[in-house]
Order: sequence, then structure tokens, then C-alpha cells
Amino acid sequence: MKKDYIVLTISLVIIISSVYFFQQNQIAKESITYFPIDTSVSFPTAATNLELGKQRYDEYSVLWETKSNVNKKAYLRQNMGLLYANGRLLNTMGAWKQNTMELKEDKTVVERESRLFQAIAFHYAEIHDEKDRIFSSQKLSSNHMYVVNSKFDKGAFSFATPQSEAQKEWKGLLDKETEDVINYHVKDALKHFSVNSADYPNKILLTDLAAYNDKPFPGFTQAQTATIIGQLTEGLYKNYFLGITKEDGTVTKPIGSTIPVILLAKDHLLVVFTTAENEPVILRQQISAG
Repeated sequence: MKKDYIVLTISLVIIISSVYFFQQNQIAKESITYFPIDTSVSFPTAATNLELGKQRYDEYSVLWETKSNVNKKAYLRQNMGLLYANGRLLNTMGAWKQNTMELKEDKTVVERESRLFQAIAFHYAEIHDEKDRIFSSQKLSSNHMYVVNSKFDKGAFSFATPQSEAQKEWKGLLDKETEDVINYHVKDALKHFSVNSADYPNKILLTDLAAYNDKPFPGFTQAQTATIIGQLTEGLYKNYFLGITKEDGTVTKPIGSTIPVILLAKDHLLVVFTTAENEPVILRQQISAG
């Protein structure tokens, strides 16, 4: 009887430990949380890469990679990667790892049509110091690539910067198609929610956000900009990356949604986009940049 009791006790301990471990991992996995920024933590490497891969019949593949490392071991390293094609979200990546410095992730996506691919990654680190205080650090990276897959060419080809007149023409066509998608749906969303665009003179495309790693938003300092981006990253992760809550309360996946446009005011910002079903969405975030 005593032996059975010991076995039962050990079994319960194992079960409880397993549940706790699972819950802790779920908490870590599903949280990018803004904490005060630790200025002693830096990202020696933070990169997003796009490369044209193998071709088969009328299809081609795109190799998409993100990688980053911090200068000290972090309690949690996390990455939120977004890949857009002609203005709409094509795929996502969300690697995470505890007690590490480096984080890498890659995916292969397959397409047929000519596309402008735009990728951005939010590289995040949660730091716990010796006094058990929690800080965070972040860096953004981005990249783009034009892929042309025309029946008039022998196969698909890619470029980042056009080197010929033909490439310049393709860049112009794909840029316009992408801009038209974004501008049309942003205008529709602002009209739907009765927002006056004149109240927001500063408009930033989400895929252009990496430019603000080293330069401030208009009207803000660099430190304030870093805080705004950190808070924005948390909001995007919870309200965009993990799922979009629609007006009727249902949640839909972000795939197919348009590239969000960030509208900046002095005390708040708006994140404007539409879902794959073209339902307009506006997320509002107060700015408490100090």
C-alpha cells in the first residue's frame, strides 16, 4: 500500500510538472511584451533575407529567412516575421527560444505570378537582470525583392534594384499595383470609421518601419521612437499576428490582409488595414513615450 502511495505521488508530481512546463512554454510562446528598454543590450546581427529559389513549370519558390543575435543571453528571444506580396500578407514566421542569444528561422513559399515581395521582422529579447527586474530590447529588419514570371521570358528572374529598362518597367508596374491596393483600402477604412486623414500628417508603411531603428519619428526623440515601436510590436503581435478581431467579435487570420499603415499623432497612433475579406480595421494605441 505504501509503495502504491509513493508511485501515485511521483506520478502526480510528474503530471503537475509537465502541465506547469507546458503552461510556461505557452506563456513564453504567445507573448511579445514591451518592458522598459535595456540600453546595454544590442543586436550585432538582425537581418531579413529574400532569395529566388527553384523553379518548376510555371511556379517558383522564394526563400525567406530571418536571423538575429543579441550581445548577452536573453531569458526569451522571439521573432515576428511578416511577408507581403503585392500589398497583401502572404505568410508569417514566429520563432521563439528561451535562454539564448541567437535566433534563426526560414521558410519557402511558392508563387506563380509576378510579385513585389516585402518582408519585415521584429526581433525581440526579454532580459531579466540579477535583481529579477524585466527589460526588453528590439530591432527591426526588412527586405524586398521583385520577381518577374512572364510567359515571354525563359523563366522567373528577380532583382532588388532594377538594372535594365525592362526591370524598371516591371518595378513601376508592381509598385503601382501594390500602392493601389494599400491606398484604396486605407482610404476605405478611414471613410468607414469617419477618420480625417488630415489629422495625421505622418503616415508610415509597416514594411518601412525598420528605417526608424536609427532615426526618430517626426516630432519624437529616438528614445521615444524606440518606446513607441516596442509598444506597437506588442500590440501588433496580440491583435494582428495571432489573429484579427473583427467588428462582430469573431477572430480571423491575418493572411491576405493589406500592409498596415501607421498614422501618427502627438498622443496616439492608428494602425489601418483591411482583412482578406476586405473588412476595414483600425487599431488605436496611446503613445506614452515619456
